Amino acid sequence: MNQYFCTNRNNYYQNEVEQVLISRKPEILDFFNVIDDGRFNFNIFIYDTIGELVDSMKSRGFDKMPDYMCACYKDEDNSLNFFEPKDNPTETEWGKEEYKNVIFHEEIHGIQNILYGNQPEWLTEGVAKYLDGTYSRGIRFLLDEYVNKTDIPSMYELENEFGMHEYDSYDYAYLMVSYLIESLGKDYFLVALKSKDIIKELSKDLVIKSVEYYNEKMFNVDGKGR
Repeated sequence: MNQYFCTNRNNYYQNEVEQVLISRKPEILDFFNVIDDGRFNFNIFIYDTIGELVDSMKSRGFDKMPDYMCACYKDEDNSLNFFEPKDNPTETEWGKEEYKNVIFHEEIHGIQNILYGNQPEWLTEGVAKYLDGTYSRGIRFLLDEYVNKTDIPSMYELENEFGMHEYDSYDYAYLMVSYLIESLGKDYFLVALKSKDIIKELSKDLVIKSVEYYNEKMFNVDGKGR
């Protein structure tokens, strides 16, 4: 059973969070091909605002929080950490309906960590983005609108400096995981997740391989749209 830590303002919001976690969990377990055996429960913290979320995470010892963070999973205490969006948000603020997908995204991280332990961020974010529907417009759109308009980053950056550059690291994480699932087949991809050595070997030049693969597939051109 999940354990909740909420302020007075968002005690009732935990019911909405719990409903998302329960209703979306089967999709995650189906992807990983596992059954719900009682392992997949979390400590869940809900804060009033994004600012309180960030400040409270720091006070709990998590001092390296990116500026864009609106939720996170922390394996150190097996926690899912959220804030409660406003009922009437502005155009630049999170609304409760769209935030449901953030809750789902973090649940994916939590279940993947329970199953496989710590893994590279490009891999965990890639899996979460593969499942959460962020790229519903498809890989062709992603290549056209973003990836092929910039230089391809290095694997070193994506492995060691994820989210620290101007380009969107999540775009490349999604492409790499999509490429691995498509080229290996999902069954072997799940086997690979169990082995750090296999993942290390697969990650060699993976960002270039994935971009070139999809450019060839979508446009019959090389990795930079030529």
